[in-house]
Amino acid sequence: MKKTEIQERVRESHGKLTEALEGLSEEEATRVGLNDNWSIKDALSHISAWEIEAARIITEIQNGTWKPERMNKELIDEFNRQAVENRQEHSMPLVREEFDAAHREMERIIESLPEEVDESTPIYKYIENVTFKHFASHGAQIRKFRDEGMNKRDEG
Repeated sequence: MKKTEIQERVRESHGKLTEALEGLSEEEATRVGLNDNWSIKDALSHISAWEIEAARIITEIQNGTWKPERMNKELIDEFNRQAVENRQEHSMPLVREEFDAAHREMERIIESLPEEVDESTPIYKYIENVTFKHFASHGAQIRKFRDEGMNKRDEG
């Protein structure tokens, strides 16, 4: 895939995710209900942590120092739990600041890639899974929660 196509997919999905975050109050951002345990702030903490982790791994791949590790559901769940727990006391603006910084770093890394990126490579797979697929999934989840879940709770 052309690097410019990757950049466009990332930009588009990130834009939709950030649109879903617009206008959130601290109370709305921290209200649990996005899923059984998470608030929107928790989801953003999770997204940031994965983008930071992917940036680290991609850099290691580029430097030839990466040692692949097998991920399973338990390891992923633990990573997610820690990502949220480590940011639990952070305000939404602080979590958003980290989210924005993590994304800027990912954009910088994507910019450093060759003009063509093989879609079967770990670099592409990490970018795909932690950016456009991840952003789209959580963006839709947040929009649905804001459109349906928050309004229902406000009425009740």
